[in-house]
Amino acid sequence: MNRRLLAFPPLLLPIPMNTPPPTPATRPRVWVFGLDGVPWTLLQPWIDQGHLPTLAKLQEQGAWGGLRSTIQFLTAVAWSSFITGLNPGKHGVFDFSRRIPGTYEQELTNAARRSGRSLWRILSDAGRRVGVVNVPMTFPPEPVNGFLISGLDTPGLDSAYAYPPELKSAVNDVHFIAVSTVGKSHAQYLKETLEGVDKRFELLRRTLNREALDFYMWVVMETDAIQHCSWHLLSDPDQPNHDAILQVYKRIDQHLAGIIEELPPDVTLFVMSDHGAGPIVKTVYLDRWLAQKGWLRYKKGAELTLMDRGRHVARIVVKQTLYLAQRFLPVAVKGFLKRFSGAHAAIDTFIEKADYDWAHSLAYATGNLGNINLNIKGRDAQGVIEPEATEQMIADITAALHELRDPDTGEKMVAEVMRRQDIYTGDQIERAPDLLIRWVDDKYLGTKDYEGHPDGPIFGHKQKFGRYGAAYALDQTGTHIIEGICLMVGHGVRAHARLQDAQLIDLAPTVLHLLDVPIPRAMDGRVLTEALTDEFARKPIQYEEDDQDLGGGASFELSAEDEEAIRARLQGLGYVA
Repeated sequence: MNRRLLAFPPLLLPIPMNTPPPTPATRPRVWVFGLDGVPWTLLQPWIDQGHLPTLAKLQEQGAWGGLRSTIQFLTAVAWSSFITGLNPGKHGVFDFSRRIPGTYEQELTNAARRSGRSLWRILSDAGRRVGVVNVPMTFPPEPVNGFLISGLDTPGLDSAYAYPPELKSAVNDVHFIAVSTVGKSHAQYLKETLEGVDKRFELLRRTLNREALDFYMWVVMETDAIQHCSWHLLSDPDQPNHDAILQVYKRIDQHLAGIIEELPPDVTLFVMSDHGAGPIVKTVYLDRWLAQKGWLRYKKGAELTLMDRGRHVARIVVKQTLYLAQRFLPVAVKGFLKRFSGAHAAIDTFIEKADYDWAHSLAYATGNLGNINLNIKGRDAQGVIEPEATEQMIADITAALHELRDPDTGEKMVAEVMRRQDIYTGDQIERAPDLLIRWVDDKYLGTKDYEGHPDGPIFGHKQKFGRYGAAYALDQTGTHIIEGICLMVGHGVRAHARLQDAQLIDLAPTVLHLLDVPIPRAMDGRVLTEALTDEFARKPIQYEEDDQDLGGGASFELSAEDEEAIRARLQGLGYVA
């Protein structure tokens, strides 16, 4: 197995010799607990009903409010913006995968392919001691002044997911990447998810007091995962496990109780989410829509070569084989088949892209919320649109999207069609989709046509987890919304304060301000002074006068097997199409 070691430069801690920093025991500390995908639309009613007494206590004693995520509000994009304090146009992560320049192919994003210094890199360089546990988009783990255990984008527990490497042996029995959806009933998935929450907190307890730290961060992903497959149960009390999401929230609240009760007086605690969650009212097959509008063309008839026809056969064989294997075979056999089909992700991409007649296609869909790329001559490998015709093409697609109506209600579906240069700033904009769709109330899911039939229906009511949408028993009924949550309590926090138009990118500069570390001027967020006591709100905000180069991380390539493992996990959890 080819897993190259990450080639980060030696860890440098520029601590002035004449004024050594105080020890962690004599200066403020910050803890950040991430609850992935939690919205106020669920949290507030359950707090009011008394289901979540620990979170209710945090809300009563601290500062709180909504937290606007990124566009798009996807896990990979949002956590990358939290980690760097940068908008996606600077850090370069716009989805879990990105277009390889000069081609139509996609590669998975990861920490090494992200631009911008991480919050823990900045803190480490300033001599602060850090601990980072299970944050998405942290694989491969970078050396820090402390320790780091990577999260969702880790290939597997046999990979080098910890820094320092010897930490792995101390946590490998409780760390896990994600609860798999493969071949499980909802009841079994819920049971394993609750057990997974217990393991997440065991890992927290094992690492939180491992050493004296200035900054500690930990994330639980199970909140988002259970919402993806359980949202439809919320409105039907007669359904078994209709309270599945609440069960997960309550388990977390119970675990938090002891930690909050013993919160040290010098700690500022953030409890936050990277985005919110809501129902999927309908799926929208954007590639079919583009094809039926005449902007995307599939190969057909005599245009299909023998190789093309072979790919169509391969699709049918792969789909049927995996459907049967993942639904009915023993776990050990499933694992063998998964390893045996290590090139499956590449086959997916190859089949999908080969179906398109690029020489006659003007646009194509990407991502899992709703993005469209144009096929521009001189920029794209087989570009069709003349550069001077680009503006008209954008206007035509935008107008057509605004005409989309829900076939059941007649309601307008698209709230906004955004051009990348209008919402992003930075030197990574060229990696972004050309057009990004914001759906009305964030309740529609733009996704792929698994079958590759351009003449099929544009709208669907259910989205299956997993590759080709057929290999898993569970339906995906929950999606992401743009507003997440933030609660702050403890040292330096003003009780009963409300956050004002807070954004996810505001948290990194706020943490740096609390820890008395200069904020890079490249950061796009602000310090949330409205949530701070006078001591911190009035303290002058320090900035780095000379920004360090945003950079692009170290050179690192995933093996084909690792890329397949990550892609399959993300598809099984509903994070990618």
